[in-house]
Amino acid sequence: MGKQTEESLKRNPYSDTYEQPEYQKNAKDYARPPTGSKTEARGIRAGNHVMQEIIFLCELIDGNAKGEPPNRVVKFGPLFYLYAHYSENLVGMLIRARKYGLIHFEGEMLYQRQDDHKEIRMLKSIDEIRRVVRYSGDPVNCVAIVQ
Repeated sequence: MGKQTEESLKRNPYSDTYEQPEYQKNAKDYARPPTGSKTEARGIRAGNHVMQEIIFLCELIDGNAKGEPPNRVVKFGPLFYLYAHYSENLVGMLIRARKYGLIHFEGEMLYQRQDDHKEIRMLKSIDEIRRVVRYSGDPVNCVAIVQ
């Protein structure tokens, strides 16, 4: 058997000669797909999609909110029904947008019907959001705020 095949079998968890690799949790590439792999390419596409969806969400909030920029406010209930036409990921996108300082709402999570009255407040104008939000190139932290 060739040396390359033996090495391949050592990395294959279904092989009899499988050896559990030692992982360095402090390593830069820990829990990341191999560079140049299809998995990495899928992660990059997904990260870019999330960034675009966050911008779209902010545009939807701005288009249906009341108040003067950047202090525009919309209630969760109406936003839920508007966003349902596009995607079922509203709460996840709201949490991500809040993580990057684009919007604010009270509580950890928002639930349909129970939190319909809660306000979602934009912290930046939509023009500023379009200007500063960029894809970071990292699927884990996909949004970069560029000043």
